[in-house]
Amino acid sequence: MKESVRKLGLIGAGLWAMTEERVNELVKDLVDKGDISKEEGKKVVQDVLEESRKQRFDLEKKISDKMQETISKADVFTRKDMHELESRLEILEEELQKIKNKEKMFFK
Repeated sequence: MKESVRKLGLIGAGLWAMTEERVNELVKDLVDKGDISKEEGKKVVQDVLEESRKQRFDLEKKISDKMQETISKADVFTRKDMHELESRLEILEEELQKIKNKEKMFFK
C-alpha cells in the first residue's frame, strides 16, 4: 500500500499539470486493485490535489517574479511609466493654458 502511494507521490514536477479527474482515476485504480482502502484513497486525492495547487502557485509566482526581473533589466516602458508620464503631461498642459490665459489678458 505504501509503495503504491509512494509511486503516486513520485509524479513530482508534473503534478501541477494533473487534473482532479486524472488523480481520481489513478486512486480509483489503486482502490480497485486493493492496494489502498477507500478512505486512504480519499486522503491521497486530497493530498495530491493540495500539493498540485501548491506547486501551481509556486510555479506561477516564480514565472511572475522572473518576468518582473526581466522587465526591470530590459528597461522596458511600463504601464506605470505611462501613467506617470500622462500625469506630468497633464500638469504641463495646465501650466501652458495658464500662460496662454495670462498672455490674453496682457495683450488685450
